[in-house]
Formats: sequence, structure tokens, C-alpha cells
Amino acid sequence: MPPPKKAAKKAAKKAAKKTAGHHHDKHHQVNDLRRAYEHMGRVAVLRRSSKSSTADAVAELTTLAQRAIKDGHSKDAADLLRASEHLSFAVLAGEVSGVVRISAELKQSITEHFDELRRRADEHWEEEEHSNILAGIYQSSRNSAAKAFKACAYHQALEFARAAEALTHVKQHGPLKLERGHKNLQLKSA
Repeated sequence: MPPPKKAAKKAAKKAAKKTAGHHHDKHHQVNDLRRAYEHMGRVAVLRRSSKSSTADAVAELTTLAQRAIKDGHSKDAADLLRASEHLSFAVLAGEVSGVVRISAELKQSITEHFDELRRRADEHWEEEEHSNILAGIYQSSRNSAAKAFKACAYHQALEFARAAEALTHVKQHGPLKLERGHKNLQLKSA
């Protein structure tokens, strides 16, 4: 057992951390709200240029993000909108991608990063329960990533993989909070 002075110091340190932690949480909430605002602006620009099946998924994620902001879940909103950005870029990458020769080192690095994104997504996805909407968009993003990677459309594959990974950070708050009963959304790679 620590001497009384050390125990008192330890207790004071712990109390200070709790107070700092509360401020830290509030600071994160403000940053998450700013991130959501920035992502919302980028997604709005990207949605104007996207005329594909991904536009439905992006619209759905945007609606969910707006609801998350309204419900005080800024971090979830930012992650939903980050996924929307990646989906939008994946579509645009498919529209402009051509055959690009890359070195063996670059291909290895891309493959490692792609595998890491998929591994992290798989790990995080299993930790939470998700709505049918998010599950459908997540699975479609993963499938599109694999298809694009197999076709050597690496920019597109990485964007789809990043979208799936971003969705794994969204927490479901309450029963069916993110559920809307819309049709299953299928994303298509170029």
C-alpha cells in the first residue's frame, strides 16, 4: 500500500485527469462537428458530379449524418460523411482511370495498404451491431473494392476500401436509429 502522501497525490492526479478528460471530450465533440461540416461541404460538391448508383448510397449516408448531428453524434456524422467522400471519389476515380504502369515496389505498397484497410474494417465491423442500411453499403463497398483491385484500378479500390473502413467507426445509437427501410443499395465500380 502506498504511503498516505503518495496515495493523496495519486488521487489528486486521477481527479485532474477526469476533469481534463471531460474538457477533452467536449473538445473532441467540437472537432468532430467541424469535421462533419467540412465533409458535408466536400460531399455536396462531389454529389453534383456523380450520376451513378453510388449517388443513392451517398445521399443515404448524408441523411444519416444529418440525423446524427441533430442527435448530438458528431463523430458518427463525420465518419458517415468521410465514407461518402471516399465513395464519391471511388466513382470519379473509375471514370478517369486509365492504364497506368506502376513499379513493383509501388504495387506492393498499395497491396499492403489495401490489405491493411480491409483487415481493420473486418476487425472493427465485427465489434458493433449495424443497421441494414450501413451493412448493405459496407458490404457493397467491400465487394466493389475487391473487384476494382482485381481489375488493377488501384485508386478506385483504395477509395472503396477506405469507405468501408470509415463505416466501421459509426456507432448505432438506440434500436433502429439508423434504419430507414430503403431498398438495398448496390455500388458499382467502373
